[in-house]
Amino acid sequence: MNKTVDIPLVRYLAMTGHGSRRACDELISNGRVSVNDTVATHGIRVIPGKDIICIDNEPVEYPPVFIYLLLNKPKGYLVSDSDPENRPLTKDLLPDFKLRLFPAGRLDFQTEGAIIYTNDGLFTNKIAHPRNNIPKTYLAKVRNIPDSSTLNRWITGIRDNNQILKAMDVQIEKTTRQNAWLRVTLTGGVNRQVRRMGQATGHPVVKLIRLSIGDLNLGNLQPGESRELTRREIKSLMNYQPDHKRTSKPGKRNSEVRKISKNISHRRRRTRNDNHKKTKNRPGQ
Repeated sequence: MNKTVDIPLVRYLAMTGHGSRRACDELISNGRVSVNDTVATHGIRVIPGKDIICIDNEPVEYPPVFIYLLLNKPKGYLVSDSDPENRPLTKDLLPDFKLRLFPAGRLDFQTEGAIIYTNDGLFTNKIAHPRNNIPKTYLAKVRNIPDSSTLNRWITGIRDNNQILKAMDVQIEKTTRQNAWLRVTLTGGVNRQVRRMGQATGHPVVKLIRLSIGDLNLGNLQPGESRELTRREIKSLMNYQPDHKRTSKPGKRNSEVRKISKNISHRRRRTRNDNHKKTKNRPGQ
């Protein structure tokens, strides 16, 4: 960025990782921000690298360079700056750039997979804010095998704790005798949404992996590994436009899901019939 160009103070604060623009507005409203030793007011503009901006009398330095990292978070790591229980932290898995990096969103302690770290506040807001509708796709292992009506509920909406939880899409990837692997795509930002939807429909989630954020995939990145995003990937996420064709309409299931669910039901009926025949033909019965 050309540092002789002035920009809104609220934008400067967001770009330096101090939260959304609304959060930065609150910092200004509360009198915590100063510019050149003067308490800042709304609407003020600043020149990065020239004006001295402080929050609570601590200088807010404009980063010399923006870093964008994709981390494959392992299970059993906490997305936080610190932890009173001394659990492992995801930030300790990152390369040391001598810059403070922030997570663009969250993954809970037991969840694995894709999470982005950056020092670009505007980029973080773009990725994490629900209004931007950037899809996050997960692979969820659930107990028991959900039928087509249950999968449809995941899309049309499930009420849990006075919230309506919806998935943009859900498909069965594969099944075992007692479990199913679901590919679930979300656009909202509700805490622990996949786990809550599974619990509410009688299919508790026993393993959860985030596979992608927008068009950014884990690829061959192993748990605990990270890599820098390419310019093309950064631009793709910043300019991301939802593909509404990917969205399943309420009441209409993806044909592949219907086919798999139908085969599962048929397999169950066939198993019951075979067991009935074996019981009937057993000696002494």
